[in-house]
Amino acid sequence: MATEPKYDVFICFRGRDCRDEFLPNLVKSLKGAGIVPFLDEDTEKGVGIRPQLLAAIEESWSSIIVMSKRFATSTHCLGELEVILEKNKTSGHPVMPIFYRVDPSDVKKQKKEFKRAFTKHKKEERGDQVNRWKDALAEFGNLVGWVFPSPKYR
Repeated sequence: MATEPKYDVFICFRGRDCRDEFLPNLVKSLKGAGIVPFLDEDTEKGVGIRPQLLAAIEESWSSIIVMSKRFATSTHCLGELEVILEKNKTSGHPVMPIFYRVDPSDVKKQKKEFKRAFTKHKKEERGDQVNRWKDALAEFGNLVGWVFPSPKYR
């Protein structure tokens, strides 16, 4: 029998882009609805962050991925994205995409900021890993999600 999830939702995000503005409102809304989120601020200090984040993904019923302009500059974010999408394929882990101030087409086709980020990753000789991250971004860009703010309000 499967263990009950510790968290309702794991939130994957690039802190520089949305920690101060968007994320507090999202978390407040989730908690107000009785939804228990995992955030990186819940990690134990003095312990490696990557194993804790991977464990939190496994301990979460679902994931929200907040795709933002600098998301692809973070190897942590790209790694989380890859793990979350794999979990979605293998066990039906629900994924809720939010495109925060980015066009889903730019994500899918790796244009603009995403292209620049991958150019840098290639220079750092991350090889096959870069290809897996690009595949994950293309897959994510094909998901139906929420675009915030909506293009008609930009």
